[in-house]
Amino acid sequence: MDGKNNLPQIIFAIILVNAAGIVLRYFALDSYIILIGFRFHLSLVLPFLLILMNINTAKLKQELLHPLYNKTIQPLSWIFLPLIILLAVLFILKKIEIGDPDYFYEFGLSSVVDFPIYLIWNLPQLLMFASFLLLIQPSLKFKSASTALIIFLLFIFEFIPLGNTKFDLIDFVSLLLASISMGMLVKYFQNIYWLAISIFTIFWLNLLAFGTDSAAMIHILFASQYESWDGFFDVAKNLHSYLLPFQLFVTMVIIYFSSLKKNSKV
Repeated sequence: MDGKNNLPQIIFAIILVNAAGIVLRYFALDSYIILIGFRFHLSLVLPFLLILMNINTAKLKQELLHPLYNKTIQPLSWIFLPLIILLAVLFILKKIEIGDPDYFYEFGLSSVVDFPIYLIWNLPQLLMFASFLLLIQPSLKFKSASTALIIFLLFIFEFIPLGNTKFDLIDFVSLLLASISMGMLVKYFQNIYWLAISIFTIFWLNLLAFGTDSAAMIHILFASQYESWDGFFDVAKNLHSYLLPFQLFVTMVIIYFSSLKKNSKV
């Protein structure tokens, strides 16, 4: 992929991922596999594999060995500041307490210690996904918005109601906010490693702090032998569904202002 019109390949990737994802969901099969610990999600891996034969190897080598963006403080702010703001708001409103979750030591504290392992297990699929996004970007118009739309469409099958499942607006909004944030990261901060680390850690921190009933998210981001996690914090039930969207919204805002600051220095 060298900047030519890659729209047909991108559209084919979106159609194939969603078709395969819907079939897997219809037969109650997972959209990810785990091989010797490493996680591989359909939406993160398949798009990269589909462009593998047409990859600009020089461009990929540049992204892997000499990424354009090499700062540290700003990426850490994308990851940690939104969660800190969310926790501060909840404590000010008195809507949060320190929890007493099941598996506090086995899952909770061990996950903190094992964070590098979980990151390594996810790094191959995240680097493939980040590579796909960075390699297709030169051929896109309205790069940030187009990249966000592609990310959004690659995961849309997870939110299509099938059988007894219902459409979840909150999760849909979370996907939209995450897609916009990643679209801006790809355009303004072209660093394959920070993109991968940010995607993983933002979700990992939220689920560790507040818990989740999604077995898939637990299996991908944490340990595969658990089905749910209560979180280190107890939050008012009427607010729990909005925690991830709020964090992702703040993330999007911080990335936006980071991009303005970066552009002002150019």
